[in-house]
Amino acid sequence: MFFKYLFIGGLNFVSSFLLYYILYFLFGINYTTTYIITWLYGIILTYSINFIWVFKPDEKLEFKKRLPKYFLVYVTSFTFNIVILRVLVEGYISNPIYAQLVILPFIMLINFFGFKLWALK
Repeated sequence: MFFKYLFIGGLNFVSSFLLYYILYFLFGINYTTTYIITWLYGIILTYSINFIWVFKPDEKLEFKKRLPKYFLVYVTSFTFNIVILRVLVEGYISNPIYAQLVILPFIMLINFFGFKLWALK
């Protein structure tokens, strides 16, 4: 299960990173706004795939029933991410791309355990 999660996480990382790069560097959108857009994109992508393929609910539950809990896990990791991103960009690592790369492993762990132990259980 963890390797499937890592695969979907990798897919999400690559596609979200490309979207982040395009919005930030090509369109000049503020890094915080860019992060919010890519975060919403990641929720939609990963919820669909994680629900169906990675965590496969044992019981026949409706797709929508678990979405609020899944979203709450993402809100928690989002809040952590945006706070640490701002701290790193404004105090330590001026490039938001590099700062986001530093934060990513922590977000991945928060999300995995939040989904596995609570949201998609």
